[in-house]
Amino acid sequence: MILYAGAIFALSHASIAAGEPPFQHFDKVFHAAEFALFFAVAWKATGRRLLPTFVLTAVYAGTDELHQMFVATRTASALDLAADLLGATIALLVLASGRRLLAFLSRRILGRIQPKVEP
Repeated sequence: MILYAGAIFALSHASIAAGEPPFQHFDKVFHAAEFALFFAVAWKATGRRLLPTFVLTAVYAGTDELHQMFVATRTASALDLAADLLGATIALLVLASGRRLLAFLSRRILGRIQPKVEP
């Protein structure tokens, strides 16, 4: 998680590449994906606890935007922060739903596979 946080910091410190983005709002999609992945890595690092993971991700996303205020070629943006939090929320929903789905399927499948004991 620390390595990934460092990579985000390095990207935030680098100047923005000139050129036309592939599509409108590409940067927002990138922000969402970047912090969805951060959420997934932090989820593993926090022992798979969703609320602490979301808080950690939100705090790091906020500090990332604050950091960009001090980089000459970058700007802080509330919309970027919103995209970061949207990515974290999507990751939270996927991970929480995935865990519930796996638990449900394992109960249903394992419940049927176990042999019946006859007297």
